[in-house]
Amino acid sequence: MSASELEMSSVRYPYRERIFHIEKRGPGDWVVLDESHAELGRLIRVAAEGEEHEPVFGAVPPGYTETLHEGSDWRFLVAALINEALDAEPAATGNQGEA
Repeated sequence: MSASELEMSSVRYPYRERIFHIEKRGPGDWVVLDESHAELGRLIRVAAEGEEHEPVFGAVPPGYTETLHEGSDWRFLVAALINEALDAEPAATGNQGEA
């Protein structure tokens, strides 16, 4: 997938044996959703052209107002948002620390 694919209204993103969605909200602003359409974070365009002459994107996790990660590989950034959300799921539902 190239950066130009993000310009479509919605992109299917298969990852970790699941299908996620990247939906365009506006110019340079996308939301990453799981299969239930729960928001996992946002992908924003930070700069139209970076050092490598490619767009620079930033990952904004839920609850954040600024980017946590930035780079030209938007697939890596989306994967990071997904990983953070999925890896946090067991901790949020478990009874860890109780005897």
